[in-house]
Amino acid sequence: MTTTALKVLLQEQHLHAHSAFAEEYKKHASALNVSGGQAAPPTRGQYYKWLAGNLNGVPRGHHCRILESMFPGWTAEELFAPVELAADRLKRRARNEFGRGQLVEAVATALETRDTSVTGWGPVRLPMTAVSTPKLPDAVSDFDDADLPEDARRIGKKLAALSKVLRLNPIETVQLASLVGNVVELDLRIDLDIDENGDARIVYTHDVFNMSDVPLTRVARELWFEYADDGGLSIDPLRRDHRQISIERTHNAPTMAKFSCQVSPAILPGETGMISYACTGGRFVDHYYWRQEMVRYTRRFTINLRQKGIHKLLTCSGEEVQPGGAINSATEDLLWDYDGDDIAVTLTRDYLQPNQSVTLRWEFDREQGVA
Repeated sequence: MTTTALKVLLQEQHLHAHSAFAEEYKKHASALNVSGGQAAPPTRGQYYKWLAGNLNGVPRGHHCRILESMFPGWTAEELFAPVELAADRLKRRARNEFGRGQLVEAVATALETRDTSVTGWGPVRLPMTAVSTPKLPDAVSDFDDADLPEDARRIGKKLAALSKVLRLNPIETVQLASLVGNVVELDLRIDLDIDENGDARIVYTHDVFNMSDVPLTRVARELWFEYADDGGLSIDPLRRDHRQISIERTHNAPTMAKFSCQVSPAILPGETGMISYACTGGRFVDHYYWRQEMVRYTRRFTINLRQKGIHKLLTCSGEEVQPGGAINSATEDLLWDYDGDDIAVTLTRDYLQPNQSVTLRWEFDREQGVA
């Protein structure tokens, strides 16, 4: 029984379990617009034959296309070759999974072209550069010698470091590089707590990466509730890192607040920072939903809902609205459970873009639930 290079690469990315592989496979099939039966990942039996090298040649063409998308720079023949034949290449990859200059080239190209046609997190191909170079430095140090402006070098180094911390694969890293010029939300989290009377406390946490060429000193936000206390909405800053956050109200209405989060010190180009604030005073009375519109490119969005005193949840659903108005179900990314008399719900979505929105809706037995 022979181990293939594919098996080693999947183990490096923690995708060796069939379920994890299948999820990643389906993402790439969707990005390549592969549809129908060809978009289905291999069965568990087929998959383990692949890893063991029990094939004569390579799988069918659509499988090869998707695998080559998952591992840019590798052909299907190389992926299914015995691991011994790819030993040198795998050692070089272990020292630098991007290959010399690949990440640098992607960042430099993004900075120089400022491609305004970029509209999302579409599929990309890593450039193949010097794959046979015998000695490869790590991706971060590549930027020390790069002929790039200082801001580009700073952003590139941070990208290379984040790829390790966030376990980004090369495609995700280059996708981020293609968004240079933007402030990107690496993670946007909403924690919504509703008590037995319908009074709400909502906490926003923005984990942002400044990939623009200007310091980020303020972030404009707004919140809206259908109902609010007599005192209106209260917005309070929360400290998550070494920066100070202050709130400047720009518009007040009984159920709406427009405000700016002032950040000190500023989040410089190439830096990450966390901006967080809490809102109280909003109330849920007869309509139970929360809609969030994306202002920036967002790698991951999460909304955590906890509502007290619910004895029986009737419905719970999520939807995602595209910038053009198309509506997709997000219910497959929704989890819910009872915690005593509370209901806890989590909805996550990945790779969102400006003007998309995500809505969480729920309904419960009013006779037994919140008074």
